[in-house]
Amino acid sequence: MNVRRKVGTALAILAVTGLGGFAVGCGDDSSSDEAQKAIDKLNKQAEDLQNQAQEAIDKANKQAEDLQDEAKKQLDKVDASEAQKQIDEAQKQMDEIQKQIEGANP
Repeated sequence: MNVRRKVGTALAILAVTGLGGFAVGCGDDSSSDEAQKAIDKLNKQAEDLQNQAQEAIDKANKQAEDLQDEAKKQLDKVDASEAQKQIDEAQKQMDEIQKQIEGANP
């Protein structure tokens, strides 16, 4: 009987230990909840960083477009100025030719 009692006690201890392990395993829900919260927090931070990066890219693109527009305006002014100089020079040459023609006709 002593052996049966020891075996019964050992089985009872094993059963309680098994239930304790199961209970601890069930307790992992809180740690998995915490892990999920940490993952969610990291995902939110990654999303925020991605949004900030996109905003920076959009801002840089807008600045580049503005600079390009300004450069085109300045180039147009330079082109217009150069064209005006060429027109003025052509006008001077025509005036000189006209004077020569008038001077050549008696």
